[in-house]
Amino acid sequence: MTESEQRRWKRDLDLARRFMAPKHRVWRRLLKAYRMEYEHLGIANIVKFSRFYPLTRQLLASISFRYPHIMAAVEKPQFAQHADIIAETANAANKVMEVKPEVQQALFDALYCFLGWIKFDYNPPGNEDIIAPYVTADSMQNDMVSVRRVSPFNIYVDPLTPPHKMSDARWIAEDMLVPLEFVQKDERFKNFKHRIKALSMDESDDFLSNMQDSSVSEDGESLMQEARGNGEMVLLTEVHDRIHGKRITFAQGIEEPIEEIDHPFLEMDPVTIPDPVTGEPLMTGEMVPTGAWLVKGGFPYHAIRFDMSDGLDGLYGLPMMGYVEDEQKIQLESVSRRADLLKRFPRILLGQKSEKDENDVVAGQLETAQDGTILWVNDVNNGFREMPMGNVPMDQLGLERTAREEEEQVLQVGGVALAGGSSMTATQSSLVASFGQLNREWLQDAVSNTYEVIAINTLRIMSDERYTPEALITSISNGDQSYSTVITSDILKVPFTIHIEANSMRPLFEQMEREDTLALVNTLANRPEVNQMELIKMVLRTFKVSNPDKLIGQTEKATATRKAQLENQFMAGRLQDPGVLPTDDHQAEIAAHGKWQEDPAITQLLQQLAQANPQAFQQFQQVMQAHMQGHAQAQQQKMQGGGGRASTKTVPSIADVNSQANNITSTVRSNAQRTAQAVSNNPDQN
Repeated sequence: MTESEQRRWKRDLDLARRFMAPKHRVWRRLLKAYRMEYEHLGIANIVKFSRFYPLTRQLLASISFRYPHIMAAVEKPQFAQHADIIAETANAANKVMEVKPEVQQALFDALYCFLGWIKFDYNPPGNEDIIAPYVTADSMQNDMVSVRRVSPFNIYVDPLTPPHKMSDARWIAEDMLVPLEFVQKDERFKNFKHRIKALSMDESDDFLSNMQDSSVSEDGESLMQEARGNGEMVLLTEVHDRIHGKRITFAQGIEEPIEEIDHPFLEMDPVTIPDPVTGEPLMTGEMVPTGAWLVKGGFPYHAIRFDMSDGLDGLYGLPMMGYVEDEQKIQLESVSRRADLLKRFPRILLGQKSEKDENDVVAGQLETAQDGTILWVNDVNNGFREMPMGNVPMDQLGLERTAREEEEQVLQVGGVALAGGSSMTATQSSLVASFGQLNREWLQDAVSNTYEVIAINTLRIMSDERYTPEALITSISNGDQSYSTVITSDILKVPFTIHIEANSMRPLFEQMEREDTLALVNTLANRPEVNQMELIKMVLRTFKVSNPDKLIGQTEKATATRKAQLENQFMAGRLQDPGVLPTDDHQAEIAAHGKWQEDPAITQLLQQLAQANPQAFQQFQQVMQAHMQGHAQAQQQKMQGGGGRASTKTVPSIADVNSQANNITSTVRSNAQRTAQAVSNNPDQN
């Protein structure tokens, strides 16, 4: 990097930090309000409570309670069998990478800092080769894509970025506070090993004011400063240059970059040379960039945002909780004033002197009176009254109620607003409920988009041979069969689309799914064109029965065994292969075919056929062997997910299976009758 380029980057990064400084102040103020750290309100006794806390919990729980269900589709029909593999890989990767807590924390950031940030990286195999910021690598899966939340205070985006399209940014930078010992051991920085120095306490005050740790409470700030000094920390700035396809790393105190490389997530194609003998391409170990990216938008970051911005501050706007900041202050001040009035002004009774003249101890009786005590006075209506002082004005209560209504209007995500209570009409309640539903759908769309980007980026990164896990195995369910397959880069390179089932992230999704399933069963039950056995299995799977076959497997096995026995008689009577169905229970039928000698009807048929055809027994064995091989091939194809057929005869419907079984029975009986008639007509052959 030339000196002019170094100066340009220094100017750009300084400008970005100045650009973000006022936004950081707003974010810190909102986060302090969440922790109930309020500025002085001119009230002696402040009643500390947080309206932010229940609103935040309600918002996050309603839109991101559980992992979503991811579905995939492929664009080319010849790769249709890969859709299930891609979907299961994406669902499994989310749990392996422990994505949900990272997304939930980023959603919290989006509420208070306008944008929540998710970063994609790759954690290499082994425990020694770890990635910055180093200390988090122990929680990541080795030889796997990693997804983690990054503090909004550490991210700096090109100020010229339009408000609606982060992919138009020229660059994104991230400040990282990392231990000095790890930086000095990192082979990427070996040329600067002795030049990288730890930050002093003064430099911490200057350069770490906008870091994530600055949002801690005042009591913990000095402890964090002391911990940073004891740990000998280094400030690294990692710049992702989309325009030039570079990743550049700067260290505090060093002008030139300590790393400048082609971006690791640039899509690469392997360089091959033809084999001199066979002409087949051989890998040279070198890679060339294709010009495309493995991550959407050309950045290994995804920004979660709930609201649009006016564009005056580039990519940023006022955080969602900033719109209800004043409403919380009004409620806090109102409740605190009411509590202060109660403590400042005691309750005082005024009494007529005539009452004291009649009973000189009446004051003491009032002070010590218990529940149910009777005091005898001359005038029960005018003898005593409370001195009116310290009463809360009615307009103050009205202002507090209005603030709560405005707050719920902004952040309500479902149901009927609490502020309206029973005074709301049915029409008003319906409108508020509709608004809450619309608001929740709007917020949940951002969460769905986040999980969609995570799935796409994860699969795209894993499709590159450099980042494909060596031992990633996914379990696939194909009808009644389940099998495991090793994920390879070729499978993930198939063009695909991802769909997130948004409702699956809601708290009561399982209950709603069960209700929908039972309603569908009531509609389709006892219909001859519907596979009732599959309907039963669908109900069991919905109710999380781990192995539905254990409950209904015996009936199916008995049906398959009976079908195989009829096929044995068919093959013995006709010496023909009845064919194999893809939906057959191949294991059960192979076992039943192997026990044909236990069926006396088959023995009798073969003996009768042998009288007219001496080769009947050998022909029967050949047909039986071919039929069992057809079952074995069909079983293997089903486990591989090929979905192919084992023979030219494929009749997948239950009605056709029953029809074939009936035809087998009729054929066996017909052959037996013809054989018996032939024997009766030629008695000399016995």
